[in-house]
Amino acid sequence: MKGVLSLHDFRRCGELVMNPGEPMPPEVADPVVSIDSRKVEEGGIFVALPGERTDGHRFVDDVFRRGARMVMVSREWYSASGSPLPPPGRGTLVVQDTVSGLQQLAAIYRESFSIPVVGVGGSNGKTTTKEMLGAVLSTAMRVHMSHANLNNHLGVPLTLLAMRRETEIAVVEMGINHPGEMELLTSIARPSHGLLTNIGHEHLEFLVNLDGVARAERALFSFLDETGGTIFVNNDDPRLRDAATDPQRHILYGMHCGDCCSCRGGALSVLPDGSLRFMLYSERGDEEIRLNFTGRHNVLNALAAATVGIFFGIEPREVRRGLEGLVPREGWKRLEVVSAGGVTLLNDTYNANPDSMRLAIDALLDMPCQGRRIAVIGDMLELGDAGPGEHEAMGKYLAGSSVDMIFSFGELAGSICFLNPGRCRGHFTSREKLFDALSRELEEGDTVLFKGSRGMKLEETVTAILAARTINS
Repeated sequence: MKGVLSLHDFRRCGELVMNPGEPMPPEVADPVVSIDSRKVEEGGIFVALPGERTDGHRFVDDVFRRGARMVMVSREWYSASGSPLPPPGRGTLVVQDTVSGLQQLAAIYRESFSIPVVGVGGSNGKTTTKEMLGAVLSTAMRVHMSHANLNNHLGVPLTLLAMRRETEIAVVEMGINHPGEMELLTSIARPSHGLLTNIGHEHLEFLVNLDGVARAERALFSFLDETGGTIFVNNDDPRLRDAATDPQRHILYGMHCGDCCSCRGGALSVLPDGSLRFMLYSERGDEEIRLNFTGRHNVLNALAAATVGIFFGIEPREVRRGLEGLVPREGWKRLEVVSAGGVTLLNDTYNANPDSMRLAIDALLDMPCQGRRIAVIGDMLELGDAGPGEHEAMGKYLAGSSVDMIFSFGELAGSICFLNPGRCRGHFTSREKLFDALSRELEEGDTVLFKGSRGMKLEETVTAILAARTINS
């Protein structure tokens, strides 16, 4: 039955221990599963995961007191704790490993749904594309999708377990950083449809190079080909284009394609506030669309969402309504545009790799600007041995651009300033000194890009600049 976990389902995962005096109800409908003991709800299920800071098994008694119906624990903990019985009417699910147990439970729950599940992977733009796709599909269907960027070996299972009985279609973001992870995620989610946004320089520490990234990401396509699923192919990406070998199941989209594409974009323009306008051309009609996003690369993300929506029968005018109604919100927004004291800031501090860095620099150059265009560039992490070379390449990319001024921050980004001596205003490893130097330099009319990996915490500098200029304006 859709949206229901039975006692048999739990027993497929491990040993279900119940108090013989008062057995559990025979099934759990619309289960509420949590790995955070603080978020356990009355009647919910708590999965005790080992963590870097603490172990979820420490909170088993606490979540039972808070009303949890069931806890999933490891056999090692259960045996070491004396094989305790749960409270009356509750259950303890004993599994070999709780991470694997969570994944198996999610896969079993997914089996109960005979609905389309769209997997969204790729190097850049996954979360934005997922949100755009949700906005389009929601114009006609009851959609369930990944929250924020819950897209890894824990996030995908939690996303699936949060599907409700009324769900008509699910959109599941799938993020990887090691070979073999996409195979794991597809085995859990079993998508019926899928798309990869692009292939780029992501997680080179583990995926080595672009060919390694392509092999790891395209496991989503391989799964769909093996199971007869539908693939939406970005025709503009050469490492994805050659996947389109079956016109019946492989649906193409892009900015640079002709009649072979189901949807294509054109007439792209950047508006004075940095938002985007473009034409959507499809087999079912054409629409002019305005996106509340900065960065022309987001048009390709919108085309992906439009292509999937039209495939599922949504009219182009409804695609436009969905896309135009979407406003980036806290938690997943990229290239956020904020202003204070006459200065415009492009806050793209969520994460960075060489491809997203170049796109952010391009977006800075596209932005209308009455003053100077300034780039504050932090380290790009998780590039492994490729790190120094990729930062040098970024320095050369900036050298060939019309960016007026550069500040670099971190251990690796120094080469960016070294390659731009005439425009570099300093390389910093202290966030306070970066703030002081940047504050002295900024003038009304300037536009400033902040871009770096999440670990660089450049958002703290953005917040400090906004606060200082708001007070002084």
